[in-house]
Amino acid sequence: MEDLITVIIPIYNLEKYLHEGISSVINQTYKNLEIILVDDGSTDNSLRIARYYERLDKRVKVITQKNMGICMAMKNALAISNGEYIARCDGDDINELDRYEKQLKYLKENNCDMIGCYLKGFGNGDKGYQRCMEGLNIPIRNFDDQFMRIYLGKAINGGAIFGKSEVFKKLMPFHKDYGIVEDRLIYLLFHTKGYKIGIIEEVLYNYRVHSTNTSLNPKSRKNMLRRHFELMFNYLFYDVLFHYENIIFIEISDRLELIKSVINESFNNLNCKFVDENQFMDFMNEELFKYSYRDSVVFSGSLFLESVYYSSKRLGYKYLENLFLLV
Repeated sequence: MEDLITVIIPIYNLEKYLHEGISSVINQTYKNLEIILVDDGSTDNSLRIARYYERLDKRVKVITQKNMGICMAMKNALAISNGEYIARCDGDDINELDRYEKQLKYLKENNCDMIGCYLKGFGNGDKGYQRCMEGLNIPIRNFDDQFMRIYLGKAINGGAIFGKSEVFKKLMPFHKDYGIVEDRLIYLLFHTKGYKIGIIEEVLYNYRVHSTNTSLNPKSRKNMLRRHFELMFNYLFYDVLFHYENIIFIEISDRLELIKSVINESFNNLNCKFVDENQFMDFMNEELFKYSYRDSVVFSGSLFLESVYYSSKRLGYKYLENLFLLV
């Protein structure tokens, strides 16, 4: 008998796009699906549309909750899921019709615990943001690639996730405070707990960019960045922060202020130095070499480290943890 895949679709006020999103799931080439639609207190016709598909297809189940966000939607759906595998799909996005067939095959053949797939941006929204989302299309061919993706802040898009149900239920990687960066928390917990992550280097997920995307709101983007730093320091770099005597942060000014706020709030007993990227050369010339590499760690900005890391890797240099860490 074929493995059962549970597809979870969180829904909040998506009546305009929901038919396309759900249709791209129920018409998959892989048929042994359990489809859980979670209405998160929608105030439009989303619940009515969800109920229509529940009547139309016996594989569809609808559950409702008051508006509590995507993490509670995932938790509640996971609690009633029966599949050996868990897949996500956002209600406003569209799957290629062979997505789950290919993801299941890839996960098994490569002995992964969770995988994603490449995505393509579409819609009438910001074209720059579409290109930004397509920037997540980076291979994961070994543990080093897996390690660097989270350092670069490029976790697998939440809607493209596919993984083992037993691991999701063990980790329960959903926290209401991190709903705005829930895909990063999922990736981070799988990574730090030693699970293998992969990605299919083929576009199987179409990410709709429209005016109501949370990530396009300037206030939301700032909150996303702050939550990202909280995840990095509380989960990924926690031991590093307490291993070294001196902690140096080098970033552009607006990101540096967010880092300083997070550090002062949660780690105010650390000996930290905050350096604006514009003053980096002055710091290099006047201060950096006063720090011993044995008791100091430097965190640098993502664009800087990304260019340095991949260039040095091509030349055969080994990445050193306490030379430059990415946040």
